[in-house]
Amino acid sequence: MDNAGWRPMLLPPGGGGGGGGAGGALDGGDWRAHLPPNSRERTVNKIMETLKRHIPVSGPEDLRKINRIAVKFEGNFYASATSRSYYLREISLKMLKMWIESQSTLPNAPSNSAGNSSENLAGKRARLPPSNQDERQNSVDYISELPDAIILHIFSFMTTKDAIKTSVLSKRWRSTWTSNQYMSFSLPPDSSRKCKSFITFVDSVLSRCTAIKAKRFLFDAPCYALIRSSLDRWLQFAIEHGIEEVSVSLHYWHHKVYVLPRILFCCTTLVSLRVSQCCFSVFGTVNWCSLKTLRIDYAKLNDDGMMRVLSGSPFLEFLELKSCEGVKHIMVESKSFRELAIDSHKFCGQVSMLKISAPHLLKLRLLGNSRGGEFRLDEVSSLIEAELNFNMEIFALDKVKAHADLVKGLLNRLHHVTILVMGSWCLQALSLMEARNMFLPSLKCRHLILLGAAGHKGVPEAIAKILESTRLLEKLSLQTTCTPDSAIELNTDSVGRRVFAGEEFWNFVKWRIYQCLMHLRHVEIVDGGASLLAWEPVLSLLKFLLQNALLLDKIVIDSTNSKSSQAFEPSPLLEVARILLSHPKCSPSAKVILRYPFQGCPSV
Repeated sequence: MDNAGWRPMLLPPGGGGGGGGAGGALDGGDWRAHLPPNSRERTVNKIMETLKRHIPVSGPEDLRKINRIAVKFEGNFYASATSRSYYLREISLKMLKMWIESQSTLPNAPSNSAGNSSENLAGKRARLPPSNQDERQNSVDYISELPDAIILHIFSFMTTKDAIKTSVLSKRWRSTWTSNQYMSFSLPPDSSRKCKSFITFVDSVLSRCTAIKAKRFLFDAPCYALIRSSLDRWLQFAIEHGIEEVSVSLHYWHHKVYVLPRILFCCTTLVSLRVSQCCFSVFGTVNWCSLKTLRIDYAKLNDDGMMRVLSGSPFLEFLELKSCEGVKHIMVESKSFRELAIDSHKFCGQVSMLKISAPHLLKLRLLGNSRGGEFRLDEVSSLIEAELNFNMEIFALDKVKAHADLVKGLLNRLHHVTILVMGSWCLQALSLMEARNMFLPSLKCRHLILLGAAGHKGVPEAIAKILESTRLLEKLSLQTTCTPDSAIELNTDSVGRRVFAGEEFWNFVKWRIYQCLMHLRHVEIVDGGASLLAWEPVLSLLKFLLQNALLLDKIVIDSTNSKSSQAFEPSPLLEVARILLSHPKCSPSAKVILRYPFQGCPSV
């Protein structure tokens, strides 16, 4: 086996591992839930390709051993990684390290190339017969021959501290890290004793930086006084080096707040900015002529400052406000503005309404806990996709009408969108409209996504109400939370409740939703749940659609990221698929597909 002409396997950000962000600091939530299908299998295959260059393969048994090693190796990082970028980075670095170590053993390799196979990954080495003594003395240091672009690409997955540690790999790398364009610094909470050494470390890194241009500056640390006084000059350094991406996340310390420096608001090279728990005071002109992405978390804002920011960002495409308060009106006239996300908006004092006006906006997301106020959409005529996944205060008798009117008013303004996402709170609000004989506007939605517990009281009626209004619907997605807890709730409820959510109910409302049934082609259920009893409300709907949808092409049950799949128990899902396959269907071409992530459970 000759490995003189190959290079170590490096997983790209969007490669075998199923994608990755620019850095671990920006990843959030359950990253495993967003991996594309078969991404882990592709990663295992890439690891096998690398191992086969190190381990002699003489037959199928050796290949099976290598496969077991690769699966176990990938599984360890998949279970322990906190982000996609961390998962990809660590696998790439381990493969790179193994390759470097194998290269270092070449000068002293024994004369025979055969060796006993072992499943200990650290013990795998390529043993090549040297042709002569001169070749052993002049062995090539491949790691030092890597182009700077590859080295800097590797650095983009690391924190600055980890990038400096790579200097042990090669003499050439000992100075390469100083030209790193990707700077990432973090200090854990409750690290006041390390504050001074942390500041010294950051100062030392920036003083030795030789990069003409900086691409990324990520900073995450407690809001200590010493750090606040130093952060201004660190940001100034990044801005003077033409920084493109900035993320500043500070943790409050004795209610001290960091005020963003004025120079940041005049950074013309800035493309992406995220600030968390910083004072976003804007008193002068904002010049963010290159800014495309803006995220503001946990900040007090006002309409004047927001207007200055938006008017000073003519090419802004994405804006996210999370747990912010004070702003009453978001008005964007820019034709570049494409997506707006309002997450857990804080209504306080006399500010009880947030008005949104963006005539060129394509996607709107209202998320999180937004108690104490309401949203009003003034001008959103270009919207294509909308997500209503927020919740207000707990339902009370005196609030029922207000909540129902709020959801209906939003749907009135969103009647033209083609993709509509609705959360469980909005579904419950719609279920309360029946007693008041209220009807929804006619919706042009073609893809409807419903989030929440399908077994919750009143939700089937809300689903029927929406289906009645979406007469052109082609795809229906249900992301349910049918967990064992909901099964207990269903089991302890009254028998009448279960009948209400059963097939009798859907047959009763058939005349109301018959127009929807004429166009529906694709139904998808995500995160089904562990017990068959918990499936009862969803199963009754699926059986009804299978028997009445004229053009239905497929029903997909996707449990690749559900809690039940992690429990290695596919039998309830297989039983659901069996029930659906044996049920009468209106469309001859209708298929039932079960997606389950583990071997031994093929698609149905």
